[in-house]
Amino acid sequence: MLTEAEDKERVMMEQRVMRPMKAVTECLCRWVCTLLLLLGTIGVQAQQTDRMLFQRFDTHFALLDSLIFKCAPSTSDMLGASLPSREGTTSAVDSLIADKVQAQHRALRGETGLLLSGHTYYRSGEGIGVDPDENDALERYTTKVQVELRWNIMNSSLVNRKGRLQELSLQGELERVTLAQEELDRAIEDQKAYFRAEYDSLLASVLRLRIDNLQLLNDAQVYLTSDRSIGTDELLKIMDEQAIAERLLSTIAQDYPMAEQLCKPCGVSVVLDTARLKGSIREQVLALQASDLQIALLREKEKNTSYWHSLTLSPFVRYSYYVRPEVTNPSTMDAGVAFQIPLSVQEPRKRKALAAERAQKTVEREEQMAQLMEEVDRILSEIERANRGLSGELKRIETLREYMRLRRENYEGHIGEYNFMSRIKEYNHYLACWENFYSYQYKRDCLIADLQAFLPQQSVSDFCVIVR
Repeated sequence: MLTEAEDKERVMMEQRVMRPMKAVTECLCRWVCTLLLLLGTIGVQAQQTDRMLFQRFDTHFALLDSLIFKCAPSTSDMLGASLPSREGTTSAVDSLIADKVQAQHRALRGETGLLLSGHTYYRSGEGIGVDPDENDALERYTTKVQVELRWNIMNSSLVNRKGRLQELSLQGELERVTLAQEELDRAIEDQKAYFRAEYDSLLASVLRLRIDNLQLLNDAQVYLTSDRSIGTDELLKIMDEQAIAERLLSTIAQDYPMAEQLCKPCGVSVVLDTARLKGSIREQVLALQASDLQIALLREKEKNTSYWHSLTLSPFVRYSYYVRPEVTNPSTMDAGVAFQIPLSVQEPRKRKALAAERAQKTVEREEQMAQLMEEVDRILSEIERANRGLSGELKRIETLREYMRLRRENYEGHIGEYNFMSRIKEYNHYLACWENFYSYQYKRDCLIADLQAFLPQQSVSDFCVIVR
């Protein structure tokens, strides 16, 4: 039996031992409660993050489905009927050139070749006679006035008028054709700028959708990577693809609106009536017209260059009046012909030089014709390649759209595995096909605009048939 003192000491020892154990237990309980609370908070936040990602996926799926499945095909095409028509675009310049040529014709017809000249002489003192030894008052005069009217026949409009008028007309027509080619080139560049704006508008709308998809994939990958559910390789691929798309979008200056639809495109192929097109090009192309005018101008210059045209034949009438100090003032009237004959062979050599230049232009014209038709054939071949590319992209678009329709029905019926990230990648493949489609379309339409350079009198769209 323990004494009362011993019993109290035992109780005190037990209390001293249990007190720190109780403190440790309470501390452990507090830590466990805190940890459970943190885990619960993290779990709630994770659930909220999951819910937000799922909502973003669902919202984006609904937007893409409305663009792909719930709209009518567009009736517009980038080519359309907007290719430039050259009728009347240079009428003001043509009118000015015509006025200038008419003024030159009037100036040439006004060349009479008449020349009126006069001379006045004065002698100091008594004057000097014809024979200084004779003191004859009739032979002496102090003042002489002489007036002469001369007609330079070879320098008048009567000589070779038709040839010189034709030469002026050819020069005016050549100037008109040159200015028309410059105006046509500017119009084609404006047309290509219009096509570029249309292409940028279509491409930007698709790029924004694909970049939004990639950003959504990026956020999902970051979430899964931070949760250590997957590695970072897929994330890097998505980031690279997004960077490429964003760089392409940054090259588009304006902020274009979102696409209205991504259904079946319109105006896929453009069929050209090549036989009729080439025939019209041979008749209308301004480069060949300019060459023909240069050849005709050289031929006319060759005709107008003659040895006889270098001669000078001038009938004249001369009136002279003398002032004599001692006798009556007499006057005389003379008539005659003045002529000059150059003793050289310059004109025949000029004709040979012009003939050689004309022969050279004729050969160059044939080569130019062959080069132009080769360029037309090259453009037509590139248009056909672009049409084949467009047809291929259209098939891929239709195949992917049908595949996505079946997948969407399966998702809605809860058939098979449902993967948000795989589904968003399917949409990205579909959008990439649209980007390629627009690229081919822009290239094709610019090539068709290049054909307009060979057709100054009508639009190349007159030879096009859009296959819808």
